Amino acid sequence: MKTEVLFKEVLNREYRPEDYTKQFAIRATKLLEKIDRIWKIYSEIPTTPRRFFEVLEEQRQRLLDARSKYGDVIPPQKFE
Repeated sequence: MKTEVLFKEVLNREYRPEDYTKQFAIRATKLLEKIDRIWKIYSEIPTTPRRFFEVLEEQRQRLLDARSKYGDVIPPQKFE
């Protein structure tokens, strides 16, 4: 079901596709910066499991791949 139809049927509101795209776009650089901040914070905690950093690195790589393919601001429709 299209987002605009869902909002109209469930919430009885208009929801333009442009608004959806703007609100839910992935901003790759911002998320990569956030991963760096999280990495720094948790790297100072000796009990942080190694798996935590593995997952962060996997996320970082997926974001880098998506950014190189789609650009820095990635519309949600690219992942449908």
